Amino acid sequence: MLSALVVENFGLFREVSLELGPGFNAITGESGAGKSLLFSAINFALGGRATDLVGLFGNNARVRLTFFVGERHEVFEDLLGIGIEADDWLVVQREMSREGRSTYRVQGQVVPAQLVRQTLASLLNVTGQHQSLRLSDPDTLLLWVDRISELDALRQEVLERYRAWRDADKSLTRLRQAGKNMDEIARLRAVGDEVASAAIQPNEDHALAEELSRLHQSQQLVEEYQVIQRLLEQEDHGVLSTLGHLVRTLDHLKGVDLHLKSAVELLESALTSTQEAQWTLNQWYDSLNLDPGYLDQVERRADLLARLKRKYGPTLDDVVASGQEAMATILEWDNLAWELDRQEHATLEALRGYEAVAQTLSDSRSAAAVALGAQIAALLEDMEMPGARVNLTITRGNIGPSGWDKMECEFSANPGSPLRPLSKVASGGELSRIALAMAVVEGDTGSGSLVLDELDAGLGGGGAERVGALLARLGQKRQILVISHQPTVAARATCQVMVYKTVDGENTESGAVVLNRPEREREIARMLSGNQESVALAHARQLLTREVSGA
Repeated sequence: MLSALVVENFGLFREVSLELGPGFNAITGESGAGKSLLFSAINFALGGRATDLVGLFGNNARVRLTFFVGERHEVFEDLLGIGIEADDWLVVQREMSREGRSTYRVQGQVVPAQLVRQTLASLLNVTGQHQSLRLSDPDTLLLWVDRISELDALRQEVLERYRAWRDADKSLTRLRQAGKNMDEIARLRAVGDEVASAAIQPNEDHALAEELSRLHQSQQLVEEYQVIQRLLEQEDHGVLSTLGHLVRTLDHLKGVDLHLKSAVELLESALTSTQEAQWTLNQWYDSLNLDPGYLDQVERRADLLARLKRKYGPTLDDVVASGQEAMATILEWDNLAWELDRQEHATLEALRGYEAVAQTLSDSRSAAAVALGAQIAALLEDMEMPGARVNLTITRGNIGPSGWDKMECEFSANPGSPLRPLSKVASGGELSRIALAMAVVEGDTGSGSLVLDELDAGLGGGGAERVGALLARLGQKRQILVISHQPTVAARATCQVMVYKTVDGENTESGAVVLNRPEREREIARMLSGNQESVALAHARQLLTREVSGA
């Protein structure tokens, strides 16, 4: 429900602040006062087009709408994604500079214009001279018929079948494209063969780098080994001969002084350790591969791995992964003929499943469209449009997520006149009456506040009575904002807003105010006779008393 409206420097409005009520809200005022401009402000705040609407009272136009929605309203599903938390109240504001730059805010946070137009559009349904959202948009009209006719479950099944078919068709397209790209197949087969033939071992490049470093230093290793051997084995001064001479000498002296026993044992241990070290060094030397051919072999292997890393790396793990991915793809392509046949069958079955449910939905829509068109026409006749015809025409279009139906509302205001698209032949008042009839048909299934412009223009007394009754009845279920020219219609409202215009010298300004009971009596009297004489006031008081009492 639109609870409050604030308009600043918008057209002839300097500053207007209104608190609207639930149910039927009537907007009244003299011709040219700015009643439609008030609706333009509402439409402007929700992303409608605005041209030369910045007033003369400042540099920026600003409109703020406050809705009471409840924190579980579906609109918060999209708003939560941008950090706006659910609340009972929702405040939407648009500000536009004289240069045409607009800023949208929701709960005080700047948001994209597209989010306001798409996500918040469901809060209001505006129909009038320049807005006919529900009546002219094929998708919106189709959704309306489905909701009224309780076809939501069938529509959801069509959507699921459509998605299943699209997924299957995309897979089929990929397989067909893969089958045609023989150059890519050959390239991947070469990648897989090249990597596989390399028989790469884990961390092999690091091991080869260490081996090459060792081999390149092999001459230095040999020279140092020979120096160590000479130090160990020299006959006169070698480490082994010297340790042996010391052991023998001390062993002889041990017989003279037993205190030398521990020294002899230590020297014997040192001799044994040195001999073991010499044996280990010899084993290491014997294991050295000093064959020049072996060095060449290691260098060629290192070059191979480096080349593969440049092509498929940067790491050896990346090379292995590239080979594995190529081989996996090749395996898929090797089974391409079988896979294509299987996928073509699956895609055809998915399409048949979609078509069966879409046809059921289309048949249900066609039956519902006939009945709904008749109901709308009957309500229009009550609103002094005798002989008016409304035809919800369904034609076959491209298959899509909501079926293949295209729906258009065709209208004829007079008997004998051909049916033509509603948006091309209906006046603003006719559009509003059709929108009201559709809202009455909706009943409890309708959503959002309904905004109707020029609804009762040209109505006679009986038609105005019936329109007022319809609005009062509908107002028990949802909020309605209606520009009214008929006192019998306005008297039915639970809340009445008067738009007025003042002229001060060369300056013209419009304003709007919610009327209390005495003020409503005077405004209804003006609508009845153009003045506020006692007879008109008494009649106005009688109308208001009758509508409040339900008479």
